[in-house]
Amino acid sequence: MTSEQLDQVITAVMAGKYSWACVLMLRFHGYDPLLYLPYRTYNRLIKENCLIGRRTPQKSNQPPQALQSGIPTSRTS
Repeated sequence: MTSEQLDQVITAVMAGKYSWACVLMLRFHGYDPLLYLPYRTYNRLIKENCLIGRRTPQKSNQPPQALQSGIPTSRTS
């Protein structure tokens, strides 16, 4: 493990992201985190913590896309 990798793990722990620190430790030591974590958990951690292609969330009053695409949100008589 390089000092840069160790810094990433320490930063994750200091930020309270213990699950992410575990993922980093597994990856840095050559293990596949999917062998130890459920896929949905791993996928969520990757989405929350990877910087590639990540945009800052914008708050808006718009409903999600699925609701705008014609899927009824409530029944009308």
